[in-house]
Amino acid sequence: MALKPIEVIALSKAVSGPELKGASSKVDAGEYEVDFLVHVSGSVKRGEDYSQRIVAKADPWTLLSAALSHLNGVTVKSLVKEALTADPELVKSIKKQAGAALSDLKSPTETPCNGKITTKVEARKAVAK
Repeated sequence: MALKPIEVIALSKAVSGPELKGASSKVDAGEYEVDFLVHVSGSVKRGEDYSQRIVAKADPWTLLSAALSHLNGVTVKSLVKEALTADPELVKSIKKQAGAALSDLKSPTETPCNGKITTKVEARKAVAK
């Protein structure tokens, strides 16, 4: 029997926390058969749908390609080296400038968005009766 959409959401939220982040590193390579019961409990809230003005986003790889295409190989290598030690505040400032330039060229679009989902759920292994 398939899970209902609200059950899928609750399950995904219940296992998306810290336990999920470390799980992969704790499993050895191989193929595993799984068959277990999980008990999920808690609450799920879905807000109303809404619309939001979203500025068209530029693909950072396209921007980088355009910038690097104007340089020679030595300069490209130098820039990559510099990027590895870039000041985060400088990066934030440049991203803001690029965003402003992009919004001058492409206007924001009103985009319908699904309501936000908030949960207070937990999952624990269920005991078969």
